Amino acid sequence: MEGARDIDQSKLQFRFDKQRPLPIGDFVATSIKSGFFARREIFELFGPIILQRRHKFYTAKTDKYDLEIYVPMEEVDGFDFLRSNYEKYEYDGGDISRIFDLKLKEGFSTDLDVFRLSDPFVARFDIIVSDKFKYIYESNNLTGLRFAAA
Repeated sequence: MEGARDIDQSKLQFRFDKQRPLPIGDFVATSIKSGFFARREIFELFGPIILQRRHKFYTAKTDKYDLEIYVPMEEVDGFDFLRSNYEKYEYDGGDISRIFDLKLKEGFSTDLDVFRLSDPFVARFDIIVSDKFKYIYESNNLTGLRFAAA
């Protein structure tokens, strides 16, 4: 994402709650929508499709193992304003505040397997993946992500 600030990796640390051990998916669920959190071995299953084009990897230390944070930096124009379902702010010129059902433009095509949309701003935080990415995820019985048709 243009203008994204660098993260001081020495300050990234997560702790697991030893009193409430919960199953953790292969991809770790977080409130941060603009990146994937997983162990390095999980990302290696995706081979070159996860490494193509612009992206950033960060390492987050935990008390159990290191997590890689993958942030796709490629942004593509593809948001369908007519078919998507969203809500606008009332008082700031009508910018989109929340997307309920994201749809890509009719006939949308890209050679990217992992990317984000460039516009509207709120859509930049959702990660869009190809059918190839989803196939690798499902064929390896991975857990932690949810997919929705766009």
